[in-house]
Amino acid sequence: MTKRISATNLSRRKFIVGSAAAGGGLALGFNLPFMGAAEAATAAKAGTEINAWVVVKPNDTCVIRIARSEMGQGTETGLAQLVAEELECDWKKVAVEWVSPGQNLARKRIWGEMATGGSRGIRTSQDYVRRGGAAARQMMVQAAADQWKVPAGELTVADGVITHAASGRKTSYG
Repeated sequence: MTKRISATNLSRRKFIVGSAAAGGGLALGFNLPFMGAAEAATAAKAGTEINAWVVVKPNDTCVIRIARSEMGQGTETGLAQLVAEELECDWKKVAVEWVSPGQNLARKRIWGEMATGGSRGIRTSQDYVRRGGAAARQMMVQAAADQWKVPAGELTVADGVITHAASGRKTSYG
């Protein structure tokens, strides 16, 4: 039996918006001229991906992506704590999101091997998740320094708040 597949009615605009959103490229929190208000609000709520391990939402929630299974050994909490520690964010505002193997393949195995076993979840992941958290913090500090036109070395971070003591300016991650 032959099954016929029919094409859906998809405009070029919808294709571009859908493709970019699927790739994570347009969830930057600003309104794009071809997006309606509802689509822009949805993109803003999704948050901004800082890197593969950290997404920051407008309400200052830091979503930490975990690429290891939780099997009752505290891997989820432990890895999230390692990232949050490097990020210097408020632990009360941390959420966890699991990465699927499909996402990992689509992003050229950015999260490495996703196998979990032998009590190795934290041991084999701790180095690169710490680096991911530290890199995300540094990127946000540099963005604040660029916006305020001050050296990044003059900024401090505590509980997800970036502070420039000399001018009294503060901003949160969200």
